[in-house]
Amino acid sequence: MAGTGVFADVLDGEVYKYYADGEWRASASGKTVAIVNPTTRQTQYRVQACTQEEVNKVMDAAKVAQKAWARTPLWKRAELLHKAAAILKEHKTPIAECLVKEIAKPAKDAVSEVVRSGDLVSYTAEEGVRILGEGKLLVSDSFPGNERNKYCLSSKVPLGVVLAIPPFNYPVNLAVSKIGPALIAGNSLVLKPPTQGAVAALHMVHCFHLAGFPKGLISCVTGKGSEIGDFLTMHPGVNCIR
Repeated sequence: MAGTGVFADVLDGEVYKYYADGEWRASASGKTVAIVNPTTRQTQYRVQACTQEEVNKVMDAAKVAQKAWARTPLWKRAELLHKAAAILKEHKTPIAECLVKEIAKPAKDAVSEVVRSGDLVSYTAEEGVRILGEGKLLVSDSFPGNERNKYCLSSKVPLGVVLAIPPFNYPVNLAVSKIGPALIAGNSLVLKPPTQGAVAALHMVHCFHLAGFPKGLISCVTGKGSEIGDFLTMHPGVNCIR
């Protein structure tokens, strides 16, 4: 059941917490955002209404964590992603329950989305090792004005802090499609889930927490777009938006 068992830390009374610096926290704003069940038209869940100051702290932590993560061996990044994928699939039922109640997704489709999301994370880990494990040899005469007397070995490097903003219709699957590539490539990740689908996304993020990713590397902030939406997308600490 959502918010219980291994997911108990995500819930504070009747309000779901946000995730920052490896911890589940209540916002200092004291405000919440209601998530309405489309079927019953009643408030189903409540999430934290994070402040701009809390976003700033998340960005600072993400920047610090990213530098250490970029030095983490590729095989270790992949290992943690595979672990997160397994945990996600293991707990598909409570996450699917959230999808049903938040976006009125049919139960069978909701379970399928979570399972496919786990498969996608594992696939990303495998492909990431293959693609990022390769270097590219360039010769100097491919650049104007140079003779063929020099060689250059190029490789891909992380961008830094990635901001992920998935849509409401696939809040888990389209979130991991951004999270997986960002993490395997050595970036840190800040997730702003859609309001409808936020609780499913928070449960998904907890699976990454349980996998043992470093503190600050993954964050998830919730709140009103009018208060933190533009602030996030225009934040100077963001290096890429997906």
